[in-house]
Amino acid sequence: MRRDYFTCVFLGLIAGALMFVCFAPPYFVYGGINMRIFSPFEICMSFLYYLFFVLFLPVWGAYRKKIWINFGLAAYGLLAYLPAIFHPSAEAMVDSGLGTQLRAMLLEGIYSMVEAPFAGVSAILGNGFASKSVYWLLPLSLAWLLIFKAGRFYRNAYLSDRLSAEPETEAAPEQPAQPVTHAQEPEVLGTVITAPVSAASPADVSKAAQSKKAPSAPAARPKAEQPAARPSVRPVHVKAPPKKDDVIELGAPKAKPASDDVIQLGAPKPKTDDVIQLGPPPSKPDDVIILGAPEPPKFGE
Repeated sequence: MRRDYFTCVFLGLIAGALMFVCFAPPYFVYGGINMRIFSPFEICMSFLYYLFFVLFLPVWGAYRKKIWINFGLAAYGLLAYLPAIFHPSAEAMVDSGLGTQLRAMLLEGIYSMVEAPFAGVSAILGNGFASKSVYWLLPLSLAWLLIFKAGRFYRNAYLSDRLSAEPETEAAPEQPAQPVTHAQEPEVLGTVITAPVSAASPADVSKAAQSKKAPSAPAARPKAEQPAARPSVRPVHVKAPPKKDDVIELGAPKAKPASDDVIQLGAPKPKTDDVIQLGPPPSKPDDVIILGAPEPPKFGE
């Protein structure tokens, strides 16, 4: 997440420089100056660009410990040094090849882009100061970072020395003992008048003597106040139990069979594999009954 600061700052500087290039021809070109008149809007925006990116942002990034912001500014400042370092000389451009010419065109375009935001500053501070402003971006972004880093280091060292010089253990200051205050009895306002004490009668003296001789019954201890019982809440789906006063009708008791009573169980049910004995069929009135031959008569009886 912190490295996104580097990308945002670096690309923001390039985008701002391209805005100056798109709406106006470049004022500073490699090896010369393209003279033209600046509009008040361009002068104002160029001055704000210089104040924010060259003077304010390096200091704020170093103070807030946003080192990636300073690295993004330093990378853009390094981009301004590339044409001065790698641009081919005029003698090399005479009999140069295609590659050398493309490199020279690319570096000249970079030079015009990085110098374009400071063209309006030349109307106030001069061409020499405005053309060299972009070269201050690299050393300032790194210098402010080192300055704040060294300042924090020496500050922490100074505080650690001060703390080590003090004694490690210091006796805590003894606090004075607070006097014990007793609860004072409330004072009576006004004059206290006591009633006169009369002499006790003989009857009172005898009663007092008897009360001393008789053992006094232990005083009944007051019962602790018990919280009132809460009424029981019956759930909706549970029937209320019967009260003691309710009459429950049970009905007549069922008759139980005696031990010597005969219980008619009936014939057992036949099973599927049992043989059922039906017996002879009943006789009908129109059936012929075969009686057989008659017996012979007996003589002499």
